[in-house]
Amino acid sequence: MDSETLWSLVFTWAPVLLMVAFWLYFMRRFMPGGRGNYFDRHIDVMERQAQILERIAIALERRNG
Repeated sequence: MDSETLWSLVFTWAPVLLMVAFWLYFMRRFMPGGRGNYFDRHIDVMERQAQILERIAIALERRNG
């Protein structure tokens, strides 16, 4: 494949791929249950798990100490 054909493909497909990328970004960003909510929920779950594990560790220390 020569460089002229390669550049032709790049300039042909780049705008299409860029539009698809923007569309996906905005769909994930502004839809309910999208990316922002997922990470917020994930952080909440991790914080609750950390609290539970800390309570377990304290109970084990009291039991063994």
